[in-house]
This record gives sequence, structure tokens and C-alpha cells, in this order.
Amino acid sequence: MPAPSSSPIPTVAQRLDAPAALAPEHYRDLLDYLAEIADPRHRRGRRHALATVLAVAVAAVLTGARSLAAIGEWASDAPGQVLAALGVRRDLTGAFRPPDEATVRRVLARVDADALDRAIGAWLASQQPPPPTSHPPRRAVAVDGKTLRGSGPRATRSPGSSRYWRAWTWPGRS
Repeated sequence: MPAPSSSPIPTVAQRLDAPAALAPEHYRDLLDYLAEIADPRHRRGRRHALATVLAVAVAAVLTGARSLAAIGEWASDAPGQVLAALGVRRDLTGAFRPPDEATVRRVLARVDADALDRAIGAWLASQQPPPPTSHPPRRAVAVDGKTLRGSGPRATRSPGSSRYWRAWTWPGRS
């Protein structure tokens, strides 16, 4: 019998909600952010736009893919409306031909990681809803406790001795 893992990651991952699929209109915004990244590939032989390959990878990861193989599987199984929103082109038969695992792997290996990080970060930041302002401000209470050794009458003194508490209140942020 193998020993149990000491890593908390599998336990926490099981508690997470299932990844939610984004609506196709959210992917159109993603393409705009990814279009600003320079394409490191040669012009000759490009079958897929750089933004499309990167958007397929981002969409797959957001829906739960954890490896390059899983990204490739997600791309081949994704619905047509999502692939269309990601900029995937159709072939001569009319079927969508998303980038495969090898294409995604090569592109991710060569693309500027910092530029990709900035583009995805800016897109994710734009997806955040504005903070709610309808809630009343909350009051915060901070409590601090101290124990002083040897400070109390000998008859009632316990091993921990006397305890002193302080509390502060102030209005919190909404």
C-alpha cells in the first residue's frame, strides 16, 4: 500500500468548484488582448494565427486542462461556436480545425512569456466585476490578549497566571 501524499494540493483541488466555461463573447475580448503579442514563428507555414493558438490554450486551461495533452484534447472536443469565437478557421470540408497539441507546445515554447503574462493578466483584470458598493460599511474589532506570568495572588494563581485583554473598534472599508 503506497504512503499517503503529504502535499495538500490534491485535497484542495478536490474541494474547488468545477471550472466554469466562458461564454463565446468573452473569448472575443481575449483575442484582442492576445493580438498584441509578437509572433515568433516564420510567416511561411503558419496555419493558425498566434492569437488563436494562445486563446485555445487559455480557454482550455480555464476549463480545467492541466497539461499540453489535455489542451489538445479540449481543442479537438470543443464546440464549434467556442472554436469560432476563438478564431479557429474551417477547412475545405467546413469542419473546424483547431491547433493540435504539438502546435500549442511549439508556440508556447517560443512565445514571449512576459508579454503573454501581461496580456492574460490584463484580460483577466477586465473580466472582474466592479466591487459592490451597496453594502453598508462594516465595523471591525481587533482583540489582543496577553498573559503575565507571576502576576496574581498566590492562592488563585494558575500556571498561566493573569490574562489581560484589549479591544479596539473602527469603521471598516465597504
